[in-house]
Amino acid sequence: MADGYDVVVIGGGALALAVARACARQGAGVALLAPGEIAASAAERAFPLVRGVHHDRARAEIQADAPAQFAKLARRLSPSPWPEVVGCLTLAPDGLTLEALRRASAAAKPLGARSWMVPAQEAQALSPVLHDNAAPALFEPAAAILWPDVLAVALARDARSAGATLRANAPAMALARDGAAAVGVEIDGRFIRAGAVVLADDASAIRLVREGRGRLSLTRDERMTLVTQPGAAAIGAALVADDLAITRDLTGAITLSGPLGAETLAEQAMRLAPALGGLEIASVEPVTVWRGVDGRAQVGPAEIDGLWLALGFGRDALSPALAVADHLAGELAGRTRDAAFDAFAPTRRASPRNLEFVR
Repeated sequence: MADGYDVVVIGGGALALAVARACARQGAGVALLAPGEIAASAAERAFPLVRGVHHDRARAEIQADAPAQFAKLARRLSPSPWPEVVGCLTLAPDGLTLEALRRASAAAKPLGARSWMVPAQEAQALSPVLHDNAAPALFEPAAAILWPDVLAVALARDARSAGATLRANAPAMALARDGAAAVGVEIDGRFIRAGAVVLADDASAIRLVREGRGRLSLTRDERMTLVTQPGAAAIGAALVADDLAITRDLTGAITLSGPLGAETLAEQAMRLAPALGGLEIASVEPVTVWRGVDGRAQVGPAEIDGLWLALGFGRDALSPALAVADHLAGELAGRTRDAAFDAFAPTRRASPRNLEFVR
């Protein structure tokens, strides 16, 4: 590694790699330091669905064209993360959720995200595994399933091709300071100078900032992921029902993601989609996801000079990744900040209207 870089990115998941790649493509000297392996994070693997609509309008503004962005990127990357356009049904089991979904769909349409409400019968046709458990739903026809690990490999390869230095198993031990400003990181007993340090890994960020006697406004959610053996029949559209998500990749492996214990999560999924009952579980993984205390991520310059954040995206971490990476790279290169990201500024103060639960 060199003694200094324009940008040092902390993290090894797809988001961190996208940031490193975008900065390198802008001509910056970039180093990415992954605390573990360079691979998709557990949260990214748990929710491999890319969609444009979001309950929070501010979030919808930055990810409305996410499916199209990823499809375009996949055509350029090698290996391709093979986005499979299957659509997504977000079910509305009650009137309150139904009204919230209608508002989300209406707000997303002017932003370019294709979505509409469908009755229960049409939802059942779009995802036959629902059987008699269908409900009115928000349908996003362009929503796609990615292979997060392949995405990470491809982003890493492209970042290296653009000149970025990537190091796995290289946890930064501390932020290096000059007065109150962050001027680099300490790693393996070395000081690596940085024009900007970008924290794009929640756990690493919390450790580094706390050890520097700072504070991050993040809250944790403990979740569970179950993945079945490959070979399951097609399920139609991906399913989101409250806090449960059901997706299927090209091999026929089903991923269940929810906030509950493994047995309860499996039972909840089978109640919704009884056809999943005969599948064999291949892996069970607890997942910690982080989100901003007001439900929104933190993107942009922190209160500490020289420190930049891309943190707290919750369970749906992949959808905004490319937009966040391009925005940060542009801002670090001197471009004017996109006003759509003002709602995610780390220096913002939470207002009562932002405290509504955001899925």
